Amino acid sequence: MDHVLITGAAGFIGSALTEALRADVTHVTPVDDLSVPSWRPRPDGLQVRDVRSLTPGDLDGVDTVVHLAAHKSVPESFRADTFGHNTAVDRHLLTVFAASGARRLLLATSCEVYGDQTGPLAETAALRPRSPYAVGKAATEHLTEVYRLMTPADRQQLATIRLFNTFGPFEGDDAVVPAFLDAAADSRPLPVEGDGSQARDLTHIDDTIGMLRRVLASRELPPALNVGSGHTTTILQLAQQIISLTGHGSLEHTTPRPNEISSFTADMRRFESLYGPVPRRDLHDALADTRDRRAAARPALTNR
Repeated sequence: MDHVLITGAAGFIGSALTEALRADVTHVTPVDDLSVPSWRPRPDGLQVRDVRSLTPGDLDGVDTVVHLAAHKSVPESFRADTFGHNTAVDRHLLTVFAASGARRLLLATSCEVYGDQTGPLAETAALRPRSPYAVGKAATEHLTEVYRLMTPADRQQLATIRLFNTFGPFEGDDAVVPAFLDAAADSRPLPVEGDGSQARDLTHIDDTIGMLRRVLASRELPPALNVGSGHTTTILQLAQQIISLTGHGSLEHTTPRPNEISSFTADMRRFESLYGPVPRRDLHDALADTRDRRAAARPALTNR
């Protein structure tokens, strides 16, 4: 893995992965169009461009492409054409990759592709998306399989990485953990959608990056792979933990989300069989770390 190109490299996960791989002395080319704001400082050498402007020639000398660029808001996908945007970007990158000399493509999708199913979700489970965003990501997974069947395995490998609710200090404030932490910091009510019984597999950014580094360092690349903690917390429990942790805030129940998913739990057996034990940071410690580092970053962000 001599040279990695990362799309969405100025985003929450992409910027953290860029930083981690560079610490491993990996040559990283970061690409982002800056359409999705990030709290993290932009990586050095960032190419500010639309993924759809990439050509096969841009991948000359690149060993691995990690495609993280996306408009990821589920609620926003009901109001705007993020479905069309994401699928167009994903299809273009698949086409460019197939025509290039790059060896591997890791294409990020989401646990949202599973829809509302009970129990731990294995990679073999059916895809039952329930939002325009999830439908787009499921379409990308099917399209990736089409390109995989067209490509000799000894020349190129393609994999979809299903990310589960990654959170951390530099995440945008439209996600649940930072929204709750910011509300508590400002002594505002924490907005719990519906009754808060919906459960989520919350994975700290350090754990997600640790898992992605293991995948990238290995020769084994399965067609689909869950990246999560394997444990769930309800949104109500999360809100209560944050109120207890910060000593501020109160609960405010709001309108349930359309087509809300009752639970997402990653079945991590495939990951463990290929890459070893799943890193799982204690949730209380992870929330405290996110609170402290987020509080330190807020003044700089307000003034920039």
